[in-house]
Amino acid sequence: MASDVMESGHWRVSIARAEAVIGHPVHFHRRKAEAAFLSGTITGYRREPYITEKGRTSTRTIFVFSPQPETHATTDVTGWTLAGVKFVP
Repeated sequence: MASDVMESGHWRVSIARAEAVIGHPVHFHRRKAEAAFLSGTITGYRREPYITEKGRTSTRTIFVFSPQPETHATTDVTGWTLAGVKFVP
């Protein structure tokens, strides 16, 4: 993978939602009320099997994004926003 792209973790997101956010900003937060520690623009996604903490297999989405580390946006505490995608681990 090129150094100008990164991948997110494994997220429980529908294919329709994943496709809808391509080209939109993404913000990663440690806590809901804190500024993002990493932001970028979603350029694509892939889906792969994921084993949950209970040992079940599900399919999760991994987003591919171009990082913009100088952008440490804040968003509202509800998660997904119209301004972009907000992930809180």
